[in-house]
Amino acid sequence: NMNILLVVTGMTPQIITETVYGLAVAPEDGVEAWIPDEVHVLSTKSGITQIRGALIDKNRLDGLCAEYDLPKIRFDDSCLHTFQREYKDSEGNTVSEDLEDIKSKEDSEIVADAICQKVRELTADEDTELHVSIAGGRKTMGYYAGYAMSLYGRPDDRMSHVLVSDKFENVREFYYPTPYSNN
Repeated sequence: NMNILLVVTGMTPQIITETVYGLAVAPEDGVEAWIPDEVHVLSTKSGITQIRGALIDKNRLDGLCAEYDLPKIRFDDSCLHTFQREYKDSEGNTVSEDLEDIKSKEDSEIVADAICQKVRELTADEDTELHVSIAGGRKTMGYYAGYAMSLYGRPDDRMSHVLVSDKFENVREFYYPTPYSNN
């Protein structure tokens, strides 16, 4: 079985490492650790740029795996999915552009469709187990992810919202608790 973590998020790349930490290293009491084989992210253009810079370019997820002796988790550019708006140009050609933010009803519909499509795609393979994190991004993104899971989620698929303690909530350089002091 392949474990896939899908994260819907905005401008907080930390949600990804915090979620992996919460699921794989420090699950809630009575909950078995769950380690993703790969992580997929749905976000806006600026969100994807932030995630690439903070996590992929700086190998922070690999660092988490190394520090806690977790197997390598696949997380590369092919795992980053940007919401896209499609429209016809003056010559009738279909043009696709990355969504910068979710500001209008039309933007929300694009996001809803993309999240449903991705959840449907990731649950279509019987050999996968999907975990969806709704901790990041706009509230509507979390709502749409929950809605998509109600439509396509299977008995072993899960959804969570990771909370970080107040003292770390607004610390931009906090990505996950380290096994050593970081003062």
